[in-house]
Amino acid sequence: MIPEEFAHATLENYQVKYPFQRTLWEAATQYVREFEQIKRNTENSLGFVAVYGEERMNELPPEQRVIMKRKHNSFGLGKTHLQVAIAKELIQRGNTVLMVSDVALMEEVMGLKQSDYPLFHERIQSLIQVPVLIWDDIGKANPTPSRQSVYYRVINERWRTQRPILFSSNEDIETLAVRIGDGAASRLLGMAKGRIYRVEGPDCRLSMI
Repeated sequence: MIPEEFAHATLENYQVKYPFQRTLWEAATQYVREFEQIKRNTENSLGFVAVYGEERMNELPPEQRVIMKRKHNSFGLGKTHLQVAIAKELIQRGNTVLMVSDVALMEEVMGLKQSDYPLFHERIQSLIQVPVLIWDDIGKANPTPSRQSVYYRVINERWRTQRPILFSSNEDIETLAVRIGDGAASRLLGMAKGRIYRVEGPDCRLSMI
């Protein structure tokens, strides 16, 4: 389920132009290097999150939002590129990896819950049981009690069975909890303890325009 625009993403072709990109790249390469030793630990995950979350940003008046967006941008930093690159590395080493994008996933599972509950259960089980889950842009989907129930169910089961989650988010640690629920966030962040990277910087997509 790799996004088409990142089909050729690797650790080698990730462009490092800014210090924050060096931090992200080093985090990704270190995680791949250490994966076999940590994958059965309670703290076996990796997270890239914002310094100043989108939820917090959207609560600001428009003129202040522009200023804070410029100061604390978390979009277009290359997080998804590195997640795809990690997925490829882990697959080449014999691991099974599933990558999902938050909004598309939540639309799918909520639709299945309404139309085909057995298939909904099957989809949830695939998220729980896959050895490595990469969850891109987690917390992006509009929060509802039903969606937060899915976050908790998947994350709690993976936490309980020590199956890693690699995640990125444009929320910060506090606003991520608002989006996915306190219980889910507590477990997710605990799984990535010591490997949570708070990043911000220029939007590299805009620099190409």
